Amino acid sequence: MKSTLTAGVLAACVGLLVSQTAHADAIKVSMTVDNAYALFVGNRSAATTFVGSDGNWPSVESYSFNLARDAYLYVVTASDLTQAQGFLGQFENQTSGYKFYSQNPQWQVMSTGLGPNAPYTGSAADLQLLSNEIQDANGGGNPSQGWRSFTAGGANGSSPWGAMSGIDSLASWVWYAAGSCNRNNPTLGGCDAGEWLVFRIAVAATPDNPIPDNPISSTVPEPTSFALAGLGLALAAALRRKKV
Repeated sequence: MKSTLTAGVLAACVGLLVSQTAHADAIKVSMTVDNAYALFVGNRSAATTFVGSDGNWPSVESYSFNLARDAYLYVVTASDLTQAQGFLGQFENQTSGYKFYSQNPQWQVMSTGLGPNAPYTGSAADLQLLSNEIQDANGGGNPSQGWRSFTAGGANGSSPWGAMSGIDSLASWVWYAAGSCNRNNPTLGGCDAGEWLVFRIAVAATPDNPIPDNPISSTVPEPTSFALAGLGLALAAALRRKKV
């Protein structure tokens, strides 16, 4: 009876330990891009999962995930280089209670200069291509010389797009002010900003820490977890002694 009870306590401690260390946040992102985008999930140095793509900018798509604190969302974008271009969206960390719009500094952008053939699928080649560009940007060896801030244009509801349902009116259209784009408002007038472009945001981003240096550190076990681990080891030792 005591062995059964001890084993039960040990199992409960191990289960609690796992729950303490396996951090995941509930994330919702709603977005659209003029002219097209593909959404990926990854970490700071690679894209690991293809989520979806869309080339119909008048529609807004929403995606919900449970993501680890060290995860990033990557939005691959390209325009048709004509009347206008832009990224409009909102990112909600429903676990932490934070909401960020496309013009907030929690988002970053970089240019690849690789032309129209953007990675828009979940093929191994597209994941590798995007991952290579992420690593180049992390090291500053890409056309934008790293990850950059962007320039905001009009708010949701402004011309030529009008109001986009599913995204708050507080959100603004943004684009990278580089290449042939207008430096004051790169969202208007057809231009090439060194596309294709990639926008990203970290799950661990907060208002006070927009670009976490090491989001993975947030998954380090808390002191209570270490205590539980010690308790689990002690109980395991007790079980071994009882069997001897």
